[in-house]
Amino acid sequence: MVKKIVSITFTLALMAGLSLPQIPSPSIQEDPFCPQIANYTIDVRLSRENKTLTGIEYLVWTNSTDIPTDELWFHLYWNGFQNNMSSFLIEGNERWGDRISRFTQDDWGYCRIDSIKTLATATTSETIPSVDLTPTLEFRQPDDDNRQDQTVFTVKLPQPLGPGESLVLQIDFIAKIPTPIHRAGVHNDYYFIAQWFPKIGVLAQGEWNCHQFHATSNFFADYGTYDVKITIPSQYIVGATGELKEKIRNGDGTFTHRFIQHSVHDFAWTASPHFIEHKEAYEFAPGMSTEITLLLQPYHKNLKNRYLQAVKNALKHCSRFYGDYPYSTITCVDPAYNSRSGGMEYPTLFTAGAYFLSHPRIPSPEGVTIHEFGHSYFYGLIGTNEFEDAWMDEGFTSFLDSEVYYSAYPEPLYSRRFFGIPVVYPDANIPIEASGISRHRRTADMDIIQLPTWHFLSRSSYGANAYAKTELVLRTLKRYMGDESFSQMIKEYSQNNWFKHPYPQEFYNIVNHYAEEDMNWFFDQLMHGSERLDYAIGDIQNQRVKVDHGWFGREYKDGVSPRKREPQYLSEVLVRRLGEVKVPVEVLIIFDNGRKIRESWDGQYRWKKFRYQSIFKIEEAVVDPQFKYVLDINRTNNSKTIKPNRWAPLKWVSNWMLWLQHAMEFFTILGG
Repeated sequence: MVKKIVSITFTLALMAGLSLPQIPSPSIQEDPFCPQIANYTIDVRLSRENKTLTGIEYLVWTNSTDIPTDELWFHLYWNGFQNNMSSFLIEGNERWGDRISRFTQDDWGYCRIDSIKTLATATTSETIPSVDLTPTLEFRQPDDDNRQDQTVFTVKLPQPLGPGESLVLQIDFIAKIPTPIHRAGVHNDYYFIAQWFPKIGVLAQGEWNCHQFHATSNFFADYGTYDVKITIPSQYIVGATGELKEKIRNGDGTFTHRFIQHSVHDFAWTASPHFIEHKEAYEFAPGMSTEITLLLQPYHKNLKNRYLQAVKNALKHCSRFYGDYPYSTITCVDPAYNSRSGGMEYPTLFTAGAYFLSHPRIPSPEGVTIHEFGHSYFYGLIGTNEFEDAWMDEGFTSFLDSEVYYSAYPEPLYSRRFFGIPVVYPDANIPIEASGISRHRRTADMDIIQLPTWHFLSRSSYGANAYAKTELVLRTLKRYMGDESFSQMIKEYSQNNWFKHPYPQEFYNIVNHYAEEDMNWFFDQLMHGSERLDYAIGDIQNQRVKVDHGWFGREYKDGVSPRKREPQYLSEVLVRRLGEVKVPVEVLIIFDNGRKIRESWDGQYRWKKFRYQSIFKIEEAVVDPQFKYVLDINRTNNSKTIKPNRWAPLKWVSNWMLWLQHAMEFFTILGG
């Protein structure tokens, strides 16, 4: 990446060539990758004693739409942790209810606005004067009628802000750090701080898109520059979004860490006195490099090389598949045990996680490391609306992490844990086709993929659809289109939508282009339907053709075959559609002399018979022999053979023994 260093006061000032006298001192940054719509300068101080963050935030926001607005919408995500009546905790009661029932007054978290006002500056519209907006602050519930939920608020502007106009806000706030509930909080002396500041929503398509914080939702925001100062006790090691530009020693036993990053839509940070910090420059493509920072827990120091190699593999393969990673840093955080902050993504920073004991052929920490880094693309570079189109983030990243893992590592082994100790089955490799299918089978008919996150029947249905089924849809699409066309399509979709907010139809359109056909039949069923895909070989028949016997007109035939004539067989294969999803399928038919015939069926009706007359018998038939449809709910019925298999009884015996073993383990635990 060619870097051009320029001096700016804030990214908007860079674009306008003007100054912002009310905002703190200038920063040094490279050219932004995109228009900087929501730009934050934040100065925050941690109080360990009170578990609070006291901050002052300067927000430079540009109305990038073609309509004026006379109000601003904001998220206050931590208010989802302030009481058990927030929408977040009502929806997540089954998951977190028992934990929060034991909370004391000090365990809850929140984010409160002390004041919010506009500042008149040379770069902003003269239509917006300096005015205190605090009296107009109103909590809103756009998704439900829960008046106890305070995760969204609005303020009224004194005059409308027109298209292309900008304003500067000063927001004074205090955030109480919660005991960890979900991906943020303080655990002992480990801090993970995410979604912690007042964050403006997205004005798009003529209205504000600013949903409440839900138990299954992630986030949605515009791109901009973040210039954040974090003041924290001197013994803490800090990791954060972006580049560390300054580390200033204060006279009170604290340091102020200043991080800056342009062209991102969020900022998260972590701090612990126990982190083991490793930094390494890595060239992931010719002339392309970034600095990897690994923040490792002391009890995981043996995993250093595995973590670093996983990040390198992710950088290398993601850049090849989806475009060269553009940022100069990436920070991988090994979260503290019991901190509930593992497995989450933020711009240029993510948390992974690992077991205490991990076999080299078990993908821990590799799997979650690759997945969360993969969000650098599907979430980070491509700013999809995770509230409404979670599959475009989680599903794409689930597909990505499998593709990267199986490109970089051998197939993982099946394993189970007993009291935290892994037991690995060395002869049981897990193929890529298995990724996601079990979750899909359990919930296939619960919901469709294309739902807002809080509308799914259950958390398991959300996960199975947004993650597993979408991964299976993409893998099916890859096999249907062919590797080359799919690879070109997915890379173009990725790079065309960096720093944008694409909608589902934009993905469908590029698929249609590269597939060279209208794929609506595919997306209508699999994205907007909850039916099952299941094709099966119903039966194979080989009947010997009878010799003519009886009167045929005036001629009588005795039914006796000439001795040297080989018998003829009328053979038949029945292929069935057991599910409701209708797709074109191929059928492979193998005769006992080794001859193979491939047939095509449109898959529309409930069944199809293929008939042949030959001196040879059909020995085996397979529907979807290339396994294009990894979404097929029951792969065991896709083939049938009439050739005896003397090992078949052993399969059932081994299954029964495995069931018996699990039952004995269960009752042993109860008895203990």
